[in-house]
Amino acid sequence: MNARSPRIPGSDQSGGSQATVREFSLTLPMTVSGLDARGQEFRENSVLSTISSEQASFLMRTRVDRKAVLKLVISLPPKLADGQPLALVIKGRVRTSEQVPGEPELRRVILELDSRYFIGAEEA
Repeated sequence: MNARSPRIPGSDQSGGSQATVREFSLTLPMTVSGLDARGQEFRENSVLSTISSEQASFLMRTRVDRKAVLKLVISLPPKLADGQPLALVIKGRVRTSEQVPGEPELRRVILELDSRYFIGAEEA
């Protein structure tokens, strides 16, 4: 009896130890909160641009420092949430915050995500 391992499209079959991280482009509404560059608490509505298992990117107006801890509350689409008002709640540290060319009030933020997350009621 010969056992064959299943072949998964897009997977690395070379036996290498380096895993591929996939980033998804999603435009989901969310709320960002944390401390701004002046140390003041803030809460801002934004839209998720991309997300992977390691990072998320989005635009925001509030200036934040590198390494600042931010909390994202991402509203899940009704189809994914089985008709319930659910949200993905995740925290992370700012990797970069750069001005968007041609949009001086906007910053593109890349957040390194914690491995822990919570899915619950949208008010979470």
